[in-house]
Amino acid sequence: MRAGYLKAILRQDVGYFDLHVTSTAEVITSVSNDSLVIQDVLSEKVPNFLMNVAIFVGCYMVAFIMLWRLAIVGFPFAVVLVIPGLMYGRGLIGIARKISEEYNKAGTIAEQAISSIRTVYSFVGESKTIAEFSAALQVSVKLGLRQGLAKGLAIGSNGIVFATWSFMSYYGSRMVMYHDAPGGTVFIVAAAIAMGGLSLGASLSNLKYFSEACAAGERIMEVMKRVPNIDSDNLEGEILEKVTGAVEFRHVDFAYPSRSDTMVFKDLCLDIPAGKTVALVGGSGSGKSTVIALLQRFYDPLGGEILLDGISIDKLQVKWLRSQMGLVSQEPALFATTIKENILFGKEDASMDEVIDAAKASNAHSFISQLPQGYETQVGERGVQMSGGQKQRIAIARAIIKAPRILLLDEATSALDTESERVVQQAIDQAAVGRSSIVIAHRLSTIRNADLIAVVQNGEVIEIGSHDQLMENDIGHYASLVHLQQIEKEKTLDEANSNLSTCASSSISNIDIYSTSSHRLSFVSRSSSANSFTQNHTLLAGESIVEEKKLPVPSFRRLLALNLPEWRQAIMGCLSAILFGAVQPVYAFSLGSMVSVYFLTDHNEIKEKTKIYALCFLGLSVFTLLINVSQHYNFAYMGEYLTKRIRERMLSKILTFEIGWFDQDENSSGAVCSRLAKDANALRSLVGDRMALIVQTMSAVTIACTMGMVIAWRLAIVMIAVQPIIIICFYTRRVLLKSMSQKAIKAQGESSKLAAEAVSNLRTITAFSSQDRILKMLEQAQEGPRRESIRQSWFAGIGLGTSQSLTTCTWALDFWYGGKLISQGYITAKALFETFMILVSTGRVIADAGSMTSDLVKGSEAIGSVFAILDRFTTIEPEDPDGHNPEKITGHVELHDIDFAYPARPNIMIFRAFSLNIDAGKSTALVGQSGSGKSTIIGLIERFYNPLEGVVEIDGRDIRSYQLRSLRKHIALVSQEPTLFAGTIRENIAYGASDTMDESQIIEAAMAANAHEFISGLKDGYNTWCGDRGMQLSGGQKQRIAIARAILKNPTILLLDEATSALDSQSEKAVQDALERVMIGRTSVVVAHRLRTIQNCDQIAVLDKGKVVEKGTHQSLLAKGPTGAYFSLVSLQRRPHNTTQTIN
Repeated sequence: MRAGYLKAILRQDVGYFDLHVTSTAEVITSVSNDSLVIQDVLSEKVPNFLMNVAIFVGCYMVAFIMLWRLAIVGFPFAVVLVIPGLMYGRGLIGIARKISEEYNKAGTIAEQAISSIRTVYSFVGESKTIAEFSAALQVSVKLGLRQGLAKGLAIGSNGIVFATWSFMSYYGSRMVMYHDAPGGTVFIVAAAIAMGGLSLGASLSNLKYFSEACAAGERIMEVMKRVPNIDSDNLEGEILEKVTGAVEFRHVDFAYPSRSDTMVFKDLCLDIPAGKTVALVGGSGSGKSTVIALLQRFYDPLGGEILLDGISIDKLQVKWLRSQMGLVSQEPALFATTIKENILFGKEDASMDEVIDAAKASNAHSFISQLPQGYETQVGERGVQMSGGQKQRIAIARAIIKAPRILLLDEATSALDTESERVVQQAIDQAAVGRSSIVIAHRLSTIRNADLIAVVQNGEVIEIGSHDQLMENDIGHYASLVHLQQIEKEKTLDEANSNLSTCASSSISNIDIYSTSSHRLSFVSRSSSANSFTQNHTLLAGESIVEEKKLPVPSFRRLLALNLPEWRQAIMGCLSAILFGAVQPVYAFSLGSMVSVYFLTDHNEIKEKTKIYALCFLGLSVFTLLINVSQHYNFAYMGEYLTKRIRERMLSKILTFEIGWFDQDENSSGAVCSRLAKDANALRSLVGDRMALIVQTMSAVTIACTMGMVIAWRLAIVMIAVQPIIIICFYTRRVLLKSMSQKAIKAQGESSKLAAEAVSNLRTITAFSSQDRILKMLEQAQEGPRRESIRQSWFAGIGLGTSQSLTTCTWALDFWYGGKLISQGYITAKALFETFMILVSTGRVIADAGSMTSDLVKGSEAIGSVFAILDRFTTIEPEDPDGHNPEKITGHVELHDIDFAYPARPNIMIFRAFSLNIDAGKSTALVGQSGSGKSTIIGLIERFYNPLEGVVEIDGRDIRSYQLRSLRKHIALVSQEPTLFAGTIRENIAYGASDTMDESQIIEAAMAANAHEFISGLKDGYNTWCGDRGMQLSGGQKQRIAIARAILKNPTILLLDEATSALDSQSEKAVQDALERVMIGRTSVVVAHRLRTIQNCDQIAVLDKGKVVEKGTHQSLLAKGPTGAYFSLVSLQRRPHNTTQTIN
């Protein structure tokens, strides 16, 4: 089912996710929690239900054969018993569905926070996240209380069986008096009807689980049954024998399904000749990336048509169409597997030689070869183990290995440094030969050699032609864009122009341009596979790992302590459970006693005693209904508030953990969210349903044993003595189930991780038609645990069968020994019936409780898992009570003799004795090749990690002496890959800012980030929904919102990691001007590949292999001439791609 659901999710078209706002958290919930609920019901609850129904049917068959009149009279009452249970069951399904929907909202909040943990930490958004999470949970709590009430009514309706006996006792006496029915036959039939009634009641107790499973199944089946409009599984459609690659957009109208009122294209016409390279340029949000999305049939146009080799693409087979294209996106999506496997997503059956050739073509082979594990290196969740440039090159290799007829490059080199960009651009140009290529680029120097350049504005092509043709029109839009980009370059190199001819590779040797081994972890997305632990002076990484694996012994007492605020409900619930536990022995005693009435000879005495017993049964019926409502409501109250409290505390605790904890494979965003959902649900079941069952079972056993000992102690001792044999069988089964549970959890954890990754990278999977590969990975992850679970299920079944067989054998022993005691005069027949009915019916209660051992196992596992989180000590405490809490800081930053290696790769040192001084109120730029340690400095300033040696100081104080959250309030980070949350644009800009911020300040920040204009142009303006991870917005739009968010925070220290890399030229210039204004008077650390954006910085530090090789101002560093490292970098950027000319 997990595979089927994930297959259905991956089958859906992109528009479905835009409209249904299906978040990663919802998919995780369905793959983990929903599938686990269904698995639990199918594996245990359904067999128990069928067994009890079979007992009910068998008992009534015996009753009909032996005394049909009595059976017929009793049967309608049994049918009446089913009706209220079914009615409440339908109600429970609806409530269960609503509960799941409401928790999905809370789960989405948690998943967003954990998957964007660095953004949350940087903007001190922990308390906001927890507040939103708590508010979302409160709705599900109210629904849970309604569910408890409905369940109490459903289970309480079992009391009708006692009302039935009120009539049955009366009618049975009349059968004896007026129809000469033997008393023994009446007893047998009565016992059969009683057993059948009890079994029917036991089967109805599963209604809650069936309703939850139905609600879970309904959510899953809703997706599985849906056939998308653009169906990648549909093998109908034409397949062209030969593809030349001619593409034509003919009068295309288009609007995104989520914003149907905002037209992206109106009558768009664009012709892409076969084998030619066509570049698309224009402002962010102008529709460039939409061209690629439409060509790949992520969406269908509203009007017009798109042709491939003269045939409309909606007539072509979707999977085949996508196989003809190779896509490299602006934000490269990698999967949590090896580099080799990531490249093979482009072509599954490729040989190792083909993989290496593709890596060489994308300039990736050099850095891959330097890694300890080469192509088998794990890249981590979303490629977190790789730098931005390395990820991009792997993505390009993935596209190249596909050997596509059409190459789609959406800002394919935006994350690369200058030299890597030049080499990769040459590789792309080479790969594009003979292929149709569509290139989107903001750096116009990278597309000057394109055969055609189309300028897109407001959804229309306003200019088209070659670079030279477009440059002839001085007042043209394209020429204006080129001149805009050239102005800053020419300013930058006025002093160096005379030396350009001599700045070749001689100076490049100062900074090894091929030294691109992975030294960097992205500070944007969170990681899954890095076994990373922050080290300090007293804790070794190995010790940390051992500590992580130690789980506390499950403590039910500690769990109950968390439920202490609900002590009133606990008392009421336990009291109700105790009273309900007494119902079964009292009922059994009355039943056993009533049977003896049928052997009396005086009709008046029969009538009198029958009346007493009939009233007793009627009273038990009403009492059962009332006491069940009280019991289930109060235990639901305990369970719901405990669940809410545990989820809040778990998330609150998780949001204090150091980044290294999130880098572990088992702590991926999918696994942690699954843990929040699954563990809390297991504890709710344990404290609610299971605790109620335990209390009522203990009550029933205590009362039954006492009554049995009083009535016939010899028989009672024998009956009680054989119970441990049955208990041993159940215990053996429990041990097996515990082992099975652990394997199921492992399989479910892998499933959740894969599901989260699949949904996050849905467009990449769709573009490469990699659905089958993902499903194969899911199957492999589950195969081992599945086989082992099947094997152990046999042993568990044998244990259950043996225990039930022994139960029947003990009944035979009871009657044999009871008959012997009667013959010896120790007890009467009435005492035998009373003791037997009391202890046997109570034995059924024990058996029912024993059948819930798997729930207890899951509960104990969940307790251990929960307290493993709550008891864990973070190695970087964000709320140190002894830490310094600065109201304001000057912003002077200094790194002293820093030794640092990412714990994921402790053998690769990033820094050795590294020092850097960043003056307060000044701007410092960090430049250098990919992997030189630039972003690592930002991570150390944010204290995402602690250095191995040395100190990071802010205002002369060790950063470790600050209260971390207070310090981070004075720091703002804008990352290369912007992280937005599923909320409105207004909420995203205001994220991390003071609650006192008003609308005017939000608009002012948006204007400063050059975002106000495009936001105002949207239908809902600042209330526009951004979508899961901001997927409703273009890359440039997301980046500007992220910049506005940082500006609104008004920080003392501003950290900019390639903050303008996703912007077009006009936006970049406007935003750069805004940032330079914002940086005045602030300490600013700027990481940039485009050197023109940092020439006005007060200090520029050139990094190479973890060392500062040069430091100074732009002018002073250029003055060093061709031998200078900075001069060489500038010269490389000045050098155009594949030409000796410059763009003038």
